[in-house]
Formats: sequence, C-alpha cells, structure tokens
Amino acid sequence: MKKDILKTVLTASVVAMYGCDDSWDNHYNDNPVIGAEASVYEQIKSDPELSVFAGMIETAGYKDLLSSTQTFTVWAPVNDALQDVNLEDKEAVARTLANHIARFNISTATPAGDGVKMLNGKVLYFSSTSPSFGGVDIINPDIHASNGLIHKLSTAIPYSYNFREYIDTHDNTSYISEFIALFDEMLLPSQIPGAVNVSSADSVAISYNRLLEYPVYGLGSIASEDSVFTMVIPDNNAWVSAYEAIKPYFLTYNKDQEIADSIQHMQTSLAVVNDLVSRIRIKNPQEVDSIITTGGSVISDPVAFFSGMRQVDASNGSIFLASAINYDMTETFNKKIEIEAEAQTGRTPAAGTTIYTRNVPTDNQFAHQISGQRYIEVFPVSSSRQPGVTFAVPDILAGHYDIYATFVPANVSDQSNTQDSTRVQFALSYMGENGRTLSKTFNDKDFLTSGTRMTTVKVASAFKFPVANYYDRVWYMNPKNDLKDRVTTTSIYVSTNVSNAEFNQNVLSRRFRIDRLVFVPVKPE
Repeated sequence: MKKDILKTVLTASVVAMYGCDDSWDNHYNDNPVIGAEASVYEQIKSDPELSVFAGMIETAGYKDLLSSTQTFTVWAPVNDALQDVNLEDKEAVARTLANHIARFNISTATPAGDGVKMLNGKVLYFSSTSPSFGGVDIINPDIHASNGLIHKLSTAIPYSYNFREYIDTHDNTSYISEFIALFDEMLLPSQIPGAVNVSSADSVAISYNRLLEYPVYGLGSIASEDSVFTMVIPDNNAWVSAYEAIKPYFLTYNKDQEIADSIQHMQTSLAVVNDLVSRIRIKNPQEVDSIITTGGSVISDPVAFFSGMRQVDASNGSIFLASAINYDMTETFNKKIEIEAEAQTGRTPAAGTTIYTRNVPTDNQFAHQISGQRYIEVFPVSSSRQPGVTFAVPDILAGHYDIYATFVPANVSDQSNTQDSTRVQFALSYMGENGRTLSKTFNDKDFLTSGTRMTTVKVASAFKFPVANYYDRVWYMNPKNDLKDRVTTTSIYVSTNVSNAEFNQNVLSRRFRIDRLVFVPVKPE
C-alpha cells in the first residue's frame, strides 16, 4: 500500500512538472550550453562509470525528459556509489534520481549560500571550501551537454526524507501511513478547497490530502518542502498502544452497530494523529517552554512529551520517532469543556424565565474573575416560579468528568445589594449505551450562591457519561455538513431550588447570575 501511495505521488509530480508539450518546453529552454552536441542523458549513457545511473534513468522513465530541449543539471554518482540502491524498486530509483537532478544550468561557480532546488523540491548546497554538493565530493565537475550540465559524484547524495516520505517508506510506520492515505485523492487545482487564482487551463490533477492540507482543519502539509514542522511519528507499536488507550473515550451509539464502530474507529484514529505536528522546528525540547500543535492543543511540558523519542532530521523539520506517545489526555484529545453562559447558541430558557446578558466594566472589582467579563442574570416572570435555563454540552466523550458551575455575586452591579443569594440545582440529560436518554438531578442543600463573592459549585465528581457525542475535524471538512445540523445529546439544566417559605421570608431569592459551566475530564488512576 505504501508503494502504491508513493507511486501515485511520484507519477502525479512527473505529469504535473514535466509535461512535454511545446509551450512547456519553451518555458524551460534556458539557453543550453553550446558546444556539446549530446544531451544530458546521452552524455551519461556514454560514460562507462555512469552506466548504473543511466539504467536508473531508464527505469524511472526520465530518459525522454533528460533528452528534451529543457535544461537540466544532473549530479551523477559513479557506479560503485549506487550499490545500496535496490534497482528493482522503481519508487526507490525515482526517489534517488529526483534527489540528483535540478532544472537549469547550475555550475560549480554557484555561491555556497545559494540553495539549489532539486526536482523533489529539496534544497541542497555547494560547499564553500571544496568541490562538493549536498555533502558529497564532485570528482568531475561541469561536464557540458546540449541541454545542461553534469557533475560526477564520488557517492550518492544522502536522501533527506520529509515527514510524509518517512512515514510512507518505513515498514514500522505503516499504521499511521495507512490512516493518512485514506484521505489521499487526485483533484484538479480548481477542486482543492480554498483554491484561489486558479486558471481554467490548469487541468492536470494533482495529489491532495484533505486531512493534512484542508484550510483551517488540516493538520499541516507535511509533504511540502517549503514548510517547516516538528512531528512525532509513532511506530506501529506506539500507534496500537495509543489507539487502544484512546478508543474507549469515543464509544458511540448508533442503531446500526457498523456505523457506530466506524465512527469510533475514525474518531479514535484522528485523536491519535491530532496533536503530533507543530509548525516550528524543535531541535531541543528543553529550550521550548510550550508547544502549540496544529490540532490546536497546548503542550505545557515539551520535555515530558518528547521523552524517550529519537530525533531525526527531516528535509522540512524535525522528526521525533516514538515507541510510545506521551499524551496528557486533558491537554490533547480530552480537554475540559467550557460553556460560557452568555453564549447565544446552545441555551434555552425555561418557561416563565427571563434572561439578561450583563457586561462587566474593566474597573469592576470582579472583572478579572468573570470569564470574558460577561454573564447572564436569570429570574422569573412571576415570583411563584423557579427560573431555569438549559445549556447544551457539546463534544462530550465517554468517560468521567468533574462538573462545576460558577456564579457571580449580586453586588457585581450594585455594591449595596449584598443579601441576594439563592440555592440552585442541576439536572443532567445524556445518552445511555442503548441510545435512550438518561437523567440525573443534583440538588444539594449547600448549592448556595453568594451576594458578595464569586461562587463555584462542584455539581458532580467523576460523573460517568456512557457514550460520546462528538463531532470531529473530518465532519467539519465535509461541505455537505452544516453547523446547525449538529445534534447535542448532553445538556444541563440550572434552576433555583428555593422553598416558598425561604422566598417569602427573604431568606433566599429566586434569581441567579451564572458565568460559566465547566466539565473537567478525570484522568484515570
């Protein structure tokens, strides 16, 4: 499967980059050197020391390209330098060739600081002190051909993999390779999400991976030689261990068990890869305070995160090879869920309830304690009612949560209003393993708000939700999906719990001011 993936990518690159119509040839006809009648290919073919390299050119289908009127420079290793190349592996041969060929005439007079972009997109350099290129000695430089130059090398240029190449070409990373490959497709440039300034003449399909390259939700173009990343690459054992540890959190209900299993598998696999990539090159984790992954997570302890991993340089960043993924689940796939009470969506007032959104000025004594400096005030339309409001709880996972609610004091807006407090209660509604709706009420007599201070009520400890109700990044990538179509199966109802006697005697009011609700995942012991 990995070879098929690489073959597709290489074939697409050859078609896209080396089409041989007249306009393309003219574009790259960069005044080849006069005086040598043989083409680059013919020069190489005629040199006995380069016979193996000539055979590789034929195997990879580069013969016509290097015989064309387009201009190339080829760094050709002598026969003895190619003994380690599997000449029967066409993908390996093509990969090696693309690492030794560049467009245009590039002589050894090129300044050492001027990078040379090879056909595979990698940038290599001449040495400033000796006739060498890409770290390899040049034994016969600047051999003229009718369409370019040839430099004979003592050894092959070492190949520096980008992240995708490393994943796809190593047997012990086949699991992550196979998962990423599920999102490979061939698209016209105009079909790629977010494409701009695409000409109608661009009719050649190119390789595209939605998981990696999709705008906003993509994890990063890790095959691009023009980008820089750091990536943790799990070996197959690490993938299996992480998958099995994460899988229970995405237990899903659907009346069709195959669909439920498919959703669980996809969301578990996405959780494994979600936070493996960051958009910086990290050479020493001890020099980094924290890391923001392309999945949107903040890794607060990079040293612990990269512990036990082996670092390898990639052509576009740093690879950390992992035999275990050191995820802190509460920083990555199982973050706390924060519900801002003032949010207009996902909030439903009970009958006979009025809600006002309140803003807190920055000079208010509670401003730094109130999230976003906004909260809602909830009160009844008549004194006989217990006011309440229901909040949807999105993206709950199967597992245990501590549940908290934070309330704002009455004197936040009127410093003389210090006696206004109330008792609150909570009712959770959630889906069971059989798909039926379950409910649980929490009405402790000590769930009291304060008139003078912020109050955080711990509603429940380690409450277990049997199944997940989660929407992943692949769902958001699908243009057919609309945010309004999401179904939230978990909600929490917050209301007052004040007796008539307490209310009539002005012991407690039937009004509360709520800032937010927080569901904090409980780590397994």
